[in-house]
Amino acid sequence: MIRYIFGMTAIFVTISIFFSNKTFNSFLYRTILSVLMVAIYTLYLAPDVALAEAMLGALLSTFVYLLTFKIHSKIKVVIVEIPILCENHQNIPVGLIPEILKDFAKKYNHKIEFICEESISKVDKLLFSGEVDIAISYEGDFKILEIPIYKYKDREFTYFEITKSSNIDYSKVKKIKNASLYFKFSDKDTTLFEEFSSFYNSQYINEKLKKYKLGGI
Repeated sequence: MIRYIFGMTAIFVTISIFFSNKTFNSFLYRTILSVLMVAIYTLYLAPDVALAEAMLGALLSTFVYLLTFKIHSKIKVVIVEIPILCENHQNIPVGLIPEILKDFAKKYNHKIEFICEESISKVDKLLFSGEVDIAISYEGDFKILEIPIYKYKDREFTYFEITKSSNIDYSKVKKIKNASLYFKFSDKDTTLFEEFSSFYNSQYINEKLKKYKLGGI
């Protein structure tokens, strides 16, 4: 009975490895499979094979683990142009948001590919489709800051867009709400999300906000 349970579990884990589309989960399933195989070989009175499997599994797991940290991974980030926060200067993203992401990429040995969109709604569509890893959105996982939203001629503008725009009749500008900007991840069950969780903290973001004279969160 015990052999049957271990055997069926091993088959299930093997299937999970092939059908998992997440690298981290595949790595985890492979480790579980190795442990199960050691148990199965032991139950079938083959300790020499069990020992060989244990050593092979340990070596493979260690190799894959180290490899994931050595290889540069490319992160796709979709952004919208907002004065001060995120601007495009000679095809190079500059501002508070790109600086935060570049600091993160430098610390964890990543490469970043920035994709610029016209609106938050288009950003959310790309994130939902899984085409990008991180997006800037009004709802998300890591808060950046809260900004006032204004209405002018039936269009919504952020505080930074209003203050940087010329030819605006400020008597017709109306504040309608406050909105918070966030870093939003397409998948929270990844090492990328875990790394950003360790990297992003209130002390760090407050220092960045002070640098850009935006105050604390």
